[in-house]
Amino acid sequence: MINIGYQIIDLHTHLRDDIPFHTKLAKEAGVGMVLYMANTIQCLDNVTVIKASLKKKRYVKAIPVSAITLDRGGKELVDIEAIKPYVAGFSDDGSCLKDLNLLAKILKKDVLVMAHLEPETEMTEKYLKVLQEVGGRLHLQHISKASTLKIIRKYKKAGLKFTVETCSHYFTYSIENESHPVNPPLGNFQDIREIKKALADNTIDCIASDYAPIPRSQGAGFASFASFIPLCYGLVLEGVLTGKRLKEKLHDNPLKIIKRV
Repeated sequence: MINIGYQIIDLHTHLRDDIPFHTKLAKEAGVGMVLYMANTIQCLDNVTVIKASLKKKRYVKAIPVSAITLDRGGKELVDIEAIKPYVAGFSDDGSCLKDLNLLAKILKKDVLVMAHLEPETEMTEKYLKVLQEVGGRLHLQHISKASTLKIIRKYKKAGLKFTVETCSHYFTYSIENESHPVNPPLGNFQDIREIKKALADNTIDCIASDYAPIPRSQGAGFASFASFIPLCYGLVLEGVLTGKRLKEKLHDNPLKIIKRV
């Protein structure tokens, strides 16, 4: 375990239905707080299931993220008002919400909307246009492509307020030398260069693990808590980030993003 002197806040994990086991792994790796996504066996899309999840033993602070739509099906919004006191935000992670009318409706609720974008670049542009029209709190998950960063830069330069995460595997592994199933897919060398540049200039606000527990179905990811902090600290060793800037990506900015929790 690498102890870097502050609480690591991981905004994007999958604990499935064994919260005690996976939060124990997080603690052993040095991660102090996690947000966990809704794609559990019983989808986190209603108060009853979310409350039951919150009663499970955990070894680090673990905050649920509700689905945006029932069963992450993209058709009907969950009961946002009833659910929001118990969760950090809302995400259909693993599925992209294609219905932009539903996106506009939940953004108007002033809750944290954490967006899985697929195809990434195309849907990023569409989501940011909606945000520009209606406002709200939008967080873009696991950004991996240089083409997406070009769009993000354009909207941030125009003054639009939203936050962006990438994951440690997206600035470490490329399709030229690795073949890991993950969604969104790994980028190429150019994508990695642009992600590092965007981390350095604060276009990307934070780094998350997208922790994927074993057993994993095809395309379900390969991220682990054990590798997360070492890969992130590699950015300091490489000179991409200072130690202070890494703290912003792993603690300060994640805390600001979930500040209302």
